[in-house]
Amino acid sequence: MTVSRMLPPSPCSGTLTKHGLPLLLCINLALLLFYLTIVYQLLFHSDSAVKNLLAQEIVDTGQYFPRDWNFVNGDLWVLFTHTSIALMLTLLPNGFPLHAASDILTATLIVGGSWLLTGMLQQTRNARLLSLCVITSGMSLIMAEHIFGQAAYGMTYAFACFLLYSYWSLSQSNGTRAWLWGGATVLLLVLVFWGNPQRGLIVYGLPLLAAGLAQQSCAWQTARAAQQAVSWRQARLLGMVLLACAAGVALNRYTLLYTSTNQGLSLVQWLDFTDMVQHMLATVRGVLKLFDGLPLIDTKVASVFGVYQALRMVTALLLLLLLPWALYTALAPQGGARQLVLVFTATSLAISLVLLGSTSLADISSAEAQEGSVRYLVPTLLLLLLVLVSVVFERRPTSLPPLSPTLRVAGMAAVLVLATSGPTSYLYFYAKHRKLPMHGLVVQTPDRQLLNFLEAEGLKYGYARFWNSGKMTVLSGGAVKIRQVGFERGLPMPSRNLASDRWYRADAWHGESFLMLRDSELAGVDLNALAQLAGTPRTLRFQDWLIYVYPVNLAARLPSWDMTLHQPVHYPADAQALHVIGKVEGTPPALVAQAGEAGTLYFGPMREVKRGSYLVTFDIDANGGSGGSFGKLDVATNAGNTIHAQQEIMTAGRQRITLRFSTEHPLGMLEFRVFSSGRGRLAMHGVDIVRAPSR
Repeated sequence: MTVSRMLPPSPCSGTLTKHGLPLLLCINLALLLFYLTIVYQLLFHSDSAVKNLLAQEIVDTGQYFPRDWNFVNGDLWVLFTHTSIALMLTLLPNGFPLHAASDILTATLIVGGSWLLTGMLQQTRNARLLSLCVITSGMSLIMAEHIFGQAAYGMTYAFACFLLYSYWSLSQSNGTRAWLWGGATVLLLVLVFWGNPQRGLIVYGLPLLAAGLAQQSCAWQTARAAQQAVSWRQARLLGMVLLACAAGVALNRYTLLYTSTNQGLSLVQWLDFTDMVQHMLATVRGVLKLFDGLPLIDTKVASVFGVYQALRMVTALLLLLLLPWALYTALAPQGGARQLVLVFTATSLAISLVLLGSTSLADISSAEAQEGSVRYLVPTLLLLLLVLVSVVFERRPTSLPPLSPTLRVAGMAAVLVLATSGPTSYLYFYAKHRKLPMHGLVVQTPDRQLLNFLEAEGLKYGYARFWNSGKMTVLSGGAVKIRQVGFERGLPMPSRNLASDRWYRADAWHGESFLMLRDSELAGVDLNALAQLAGTPRTLRFQDWLIYVYPVNLAARLPSWDMTLHQPVHYPADAQALHVIGKVEGTPPALVAQAGEAGTLYFGPMREVKRGSYLVTFDIDANGGSGGSFGKLDVATNAGNTIHAQQEIMTAGRQRITLRFSTEHPLGMLEFRVFSSGRGRLAMHGVDIVRAPSR
């Protein structure tokens, strides 16, 4: 007689009642809704505002991939968080309410994807509800930002959930259902690889291939043990996965032919051992921060809040150990939906840790940079949390060894702390600013107060640094448009990453424009040089802001702003000109190198150009000496290592020498250089660039 081994009831069903978990989930969802609609007004920043700005650009240009938009990190935004905003722009103005609506939709996808994945992990109803409570709790202020606020990595996680579910459903379907699930799987893979092939491979492709290969291996071992024919269905599905990935890569390359983006992850480099150790420690610190495990400095230990911070620190330290332990414990050499998720998660974790710990992908130059870099781990951590719930709150299969009671209790405690952290994640920051007045549902933040001042002054178009520009445009609902700029040699220059070239053209705005600076930013601005180009401004002050209002649009007066270059742009040889030898002489000014002075007479202006053909004309004057070259002219990028055109100066006298060059890709840091050989006196009066007429 065989005696079956009795399994104890799930701890989840005894400790957490069927009424308590739905109530906790409802509380978390209500807090999340309050966070997205009210609290996030206090946290809203220009990175978050980008999806509103890109959606507006799509509507204004009628192009889903606007040709004047500058993507960064190799990321083409395909079906992402901005899409819903673009669709809603026909009904509502492009302000913060649209951002909140988009985040609510993204949160719905995250919760829905989590529910599907907990089913694949074979969790009971109570365990699935608890998993949702963990996900919707936010866990910490910074984690809530990455999952629900800015929502980029929450959306990445949701894509992973739906991809796993559709792939598994495909592997279990036949006939019409197989075609439907196959189409869904292919579509998801094409979308993620279309957006960024490197990220698609790391985040989705390699983990899914590893999970599928594990399924095929299990099928092969089972068939071999039973002496049956091996089913190669998983292998055929993986072939389909590879074809879908290739289609996404092809679409990405085609789209890049008419859009702008930088090199992204291809610039990642390996580190030496010492730097690897530092990066690994920074990753640990970042994970502790994500789980709210680093107490605030200088807060009292002997207080209610101090005790709570100690609890969160212990919880975060436990999670550092429990999450990989749970994954290792749950892995088993068997097929099924559960193992598909587990192998996917294990591969994702391994790849993420290698990249963060041994390459230059992560920036650890400061605590803020470390917090930003650890965001790459967020989707994997969410998957690991679902696995942890499965391990500690479910009955243990008889085929696996029993769990240690100590580890199970520790896991339960850590999960429950996370699941109930909604009030601190969503309300703590709001409580610090609860005295700010509200007009209806609009919190009168300092940014709102500044916008009210600008609107009262009749200002509608201006420029500011990145972190003070895009968010203000969105918060004003487009009533005040502020475009992002940086500063080079004291003058404002377009900051084109995640921006449109259309913003910086003279015809983008007609009338007064303003430059908005904090007091701390004044040291880097040459207001006198700017006034010579754009006219004398009137000055306004609001708190620690100085607003310089110019009589014209700055884009119409400042060189290097217009990327179309259909009209010549002139760069004078004045006091702002970059040079190594020579000095500025005369009126109008010229850079002059005397006989015997050899070296770089001029280099600059470090500007950007789009793909196309261009004419660069140097106005020079050479005399003196006998025989040989007076020097050389060239057009270069990459710190002078890439030469696009060059010519020797062989003739004496005042002359204009034109160099023509073409580029198939956008160029940055473009230099026009003049070198003196020292043979005689060489003067450079200026240089002009214009787009070449079509041949």
